[in-house]
Amino acid sequence: MNYRERCYKYHVSGHWQFIHSLSRKEYDLYAKVSKKRFRNILPKNKTAKIIDIACGAGHFLYFLQKEGYLNTQGIDLSWEQLDVAKKMGVKNLKQANLFEYLSKYSQCFDMVIANDIIEHLKKDEVFQFLDLIYQSLKPSALFLVSTSNAQSLFGSASVFCDFTHEQGFTPESLYQVLRVFNFKDVKVFGERPIVHDFRSALRAGLWAGFNNMLKFYIAIERGTGRGLWKHHNILEPRIFALARKNQ
Repeated sequence: MNYRERCYKYHVSGHWQFIHSLSRKEYDLYAKVSKKRFRNILPKNKTAKIIDIACGAGHFLYFLQKEGYLNTQGIDLSWEQLDVAKKMGVKNLKQANLFEYLSKYSQCFDMVIANDIIEHLKKDEVFQFLDLIYQSLKPSALFLVSTSNAQSLFGSASVFCDFTHEQGFTPESLYQVLRVFNFKDVKVFGERPIVHDFRSALRAGLWAGFNNMLKFYIAIERGTGRGLWKHHNILEPRIFALARKNQ
């Protein structure tokens, strides 16, 4: 058994239970925040066929199913995480290897979700993974991917918080790999704080102030992007990319 198999086998008991409460309250808060974060991204059609690759403990699927999406499914290697998801009422889950599973589908999905998986892959595996995702999407279908942001102030902490992480991405490198695979309309954005109560509003206000200060410092250090180098100064610890498959 290699290091991946050993770590994924005990991903909840050996890791997640120490950084997550894995409670109904956690899932409901995630769904509440996600509704605001992704309300302009998700398909309008509630019967759209959506798959969450490496769905983990099912947080995103919980959100989708709570929003009334009727044709969602998730796969993951970790039985421990899938068991947690099932206890939260998440449906249509399967234990599977993502490479083997995706290879069976061609132009099948209206949207593919890949949260916090790409950083677990080696570079050749990233290309294999994106090839399979592109193949599995219908024409003009959407791909949403998230990962740790190595460009953030504490990027190394985000990238190396899990032993199974192989690499980190910046906004530039995430743009790069998606464009290599002919995705269009690529947009990268940070996981900025979402206001949902008083404390989150206070945090969002403080974040905005410090974020502007950091961008001002970066502009002094690296320039404003008018010359040789253009910069995507996204400083949140986690980044998302939304892309569309070409016709």
